[in-house]
Amino acid sequence: MEMKISGIQYPLGFFSVVLWLAMFLPAERLWAPYQHRRAIDDPLGRQKARIYDVHGDYVIRGAKVHQKSLRLMLTTGIKKLSGMDDPAQAWRCFIHDEDVVALNFTTVNGKSLSTNTDLAGALLDCLYQAGFKPENFMIVGLAELPPQAQGTRPWRYGWQEQPTDIGTTEVHLARWLEEVTAIINIPSIMDDHIVGLRGAMVNMTLPLLKSPALLYLNGGDPFVPEIYDLPTIKGKIRLHLANMLQVLYYGGPVIQPLYVYEYGSVLLGTDPVALDWVASKLLTKFRSEQNIPLHAEAGLDSPYLDTAFAMGLGYQDLNFIEYQEIPHEQEESPPQ
Repeated sequence: MEMKISGIQYPLGFFSVVLWLAMFLPAERLWAPYQHRRAIDDPLGRQKARIYDVHGDYVIRGAKVHQKSLRLMLTTGIKKLSGMDDPAQAWRCFIHDEDVVALNFTTVNGKSLSTNTDLAGALLDCLYQAGFKPENFMIVGLAELPPQAQGTRPWRYGWQEQPTDIGTTEVHLARWLEEVTAIINIPSIMDDHIVGLRGAMVNMTLPLLKSPALLYLNGGDPFVPEIYDLPTIKGKIRLHLANMLQVLYYGGPVIQPLYVYEYGSVLLGTDPVALDWVASKLLTKFRSEQNIPLHAEAGLDSPYLDTAFAMGLGYQDLNFIEYQEIPHEQEESPPQ
C-alpha cells in the first residue's frame, strides 16, 4: 500500500519509520546535520536571551550616586539573571574564586557622564560581600578608581606583541587580555555618529585595538562582530552589565550635557546582541522624547548588530528576547 503526497508516492511503512524516529531518538540525533547552523538560520535552537533593566528610584540625583541603592540594583539583577536567591551563589554562576576577572569599563571623557567610578565601587562591594578578594579583579578603563579598588590587580596599558588574525586583516589586541581568565563587560550606553550605538559589543572591541580606526569603516560592520568573535575575547566574557544611570542619547561620542539623560538603571544579560538591541531601542525612545535637532532621525543605525546576529553571537529580535524592567529590592528607607 502506498500514500501519495504532492505527487510523490511513498510506501506506508515510510511514515511508520519517521514516527518511530521522532518518538525514540534524541532530538539532537535527528537534527545533527543542522547543528552547525547559526542564529539567523535557526533562532529557536538557542534559549531566549534574558535582559533585565533594574531601576533605583533614588540611585542618581544630578552628579550624586546613592551607593546603597546601586548595590541593591546590582544584587537584584544578578539574582534575577542567575535564578539564585543567595547573592554569593548568584555571582558564582558567572565567575569563580580562582578567576582573574577584568571589570571592563568604558573610558568616558566628561563630567556629564561620570558615574563609572561609583558603579565600580558598588560592584566591588557586592563582589567582596559574596566572598571574592581584591586580587580576583583588574579594573580596566577607569582613570579614577574608587576606594574599594585598593588591592586589586593593576591595569597595565599596552598591546600584545604578536598580531591576531581576524580573517580580513591582523590586529594587535590589548595586553591585559592575556592576564585575565574572565571578563565582566561594563559599557556606558552612548550614541555614536559612526557606529550608531556604543554598547556591549563596541566596548569589547574598540578599546581593545591598537589601531581602532578599522572599526569606523562601514559603521563597524563586519569588524565589530568579527573581533568580538575571537576566542581570546568572546571566550572570556561571562556577563554584560551596562551602565545606564546616565546615557548619551545623541551627538556621541562627543559628550554634550544637553543630550545626557538620567535613566537610573543598569542592564544585565549574557547576550551582547540582545543587550545592545534593547539599549538601542531605549536610546531611540529617549531621542523621540527629548531634545534633538530637527534634522536628526530618532532611530539609530547599527549595521554591525545584523551581522552579529547572522554570526550567531546573539539575538536582535524581540520574539527571542525576554526583556523585563524591574525595581531593585526594597531598602528600609529612602536616602535623605
